[in-house]
Amino acid sequence: MKQQRVGGPAPDAELLKRVGEAVVCLGNWLERQGYAGNDPYQLDHLISRVGDRPLIGPLMGFARRVLKPYHALIPKRLFQAAPATVIPQALGDALSGEGLLPVSEQTRRRAERLFGLIRQSRSPLAQNAGWGLPFYWGGTAKHPPHWPATITTTIVLQGLLDALHLLDRDEVLALVESGVRFMVDECGVAELPEGDCIFYGPKDTRLILNASIAAGAMMARAAVELQRDDLAALAARTAQLLVHHQNPDGSWYYSPAYREHAVDTIIDGRHTGYILEALIAINAERQDAGVAEAIERGWAYSKEHLIDGEKPRWSPDQTWPVDAHDVAQAIMTALVYGDHDLAQRHMAFAMDRFYAGDGKFRYKAFENGDSNNAVFIRWTQAPMYKAMVRYLAMSAPDAA
Repeated sequence: MKQQRVGGPAPDAELLKRVGEAVVCLGNWLERQGYAGNDPYQLDHLISRVGDRPLIGPLMGFARRVLKPYHALIPKRLFQAAPATVIPQALGDALSGEGLLPVSEQTRRRAERLFGLIRQSRSPLAQNAGWGLPFYWGGTAKHPPHWPATITTTIVLQGLLDALHLLDRDEVLALVESGVRFMVDECGVAELPEGDCIFYGPKDTRLILNASIAAGAMMARAAVELQRDDLAALAARTAQLLVHHQNPDGSWYYSPAYREHAVDTIIDGRHTGYILEALIAINAERQDAGVAEAIERGWAYSKEHLIDGEKPRWSPDQTWPVDAHDVAQAIMTALVYGDHDLAQRHMAFAMDRFYAGDGKFRYKAFENGDSNNAVFIRWTQAPMYKAMVRYLAMSAPDAA
């Protein structure tokens, strides 16, 4: 199950050693925590509770809209006052990490534990297998606890597919197929002349491009394992939608205008990374020339506008503060594209500015050298675990 390195400069041996040691420490940390922890979006739960208060509610809402990136300004002690909780997205990322490591008693044990937690944390709001965040998020009571979402479900299902060789194949594929039904039947699919969009969640009819194409990439993998040509065709149509909605400069907006929804013109590095990674995965077999061109244009835009040296940028206009989640995604995007030099620079930046030792990664790094030292299970720990294991597997196959 290892991903192999192809081409590029020789890996930095000292960096590989540091990353390998951090993978061991972080894997142990995740297991000791019972795969539970805090999350920056838990602050939205607080907002939902005070949202109707005359003074506090409007102030909190204004801060969330105006102070970007909003959560970077919140002290560590406030975040970590919330109770530790099991978050399905973290389970999926952690399981992906185990699936990319060499098979051992430890990886099997951890995969089984994660699989059990994944089954236990299914959303009670979905008829099929769907997963969501176990708290209010998205502002003033926008999404209730466990509201099942396409992106969360996709990350969980990708983890299951990455660890398929460590688990009972029939049980995993039954859960994957149920997750596909959740997306297609409960979230719904917009079948448009220019391509298809898998909606973000039940009754959410925005065309959120990054979530749709991420789900499409998962379905391309599921199509092979489930022997379902219809899923492969759906994946291809989600890619065509992204080709159609790519901006002339190579970027993608968060969501184009559709029905009653206005265009959301946000462009950021993390979601662009989701898009590029998914398009590359879908097009690996299909070799569609239009998709390949969109990938190259998107990568060129990303390199010019969303990367600042070794750092991923928050937006085309803002580098600092830098977010650990963005760094993890930048590492994975560069690896999937095949830019191993850039992946190495991102990885070195992660270790130098974010790694606090003992398996813990800081939340934010600031231009003045300060850090927000909060540690989050979904936002920093699990995605960095997956990114580091991928880095080892693709930089030096014998190191992972």
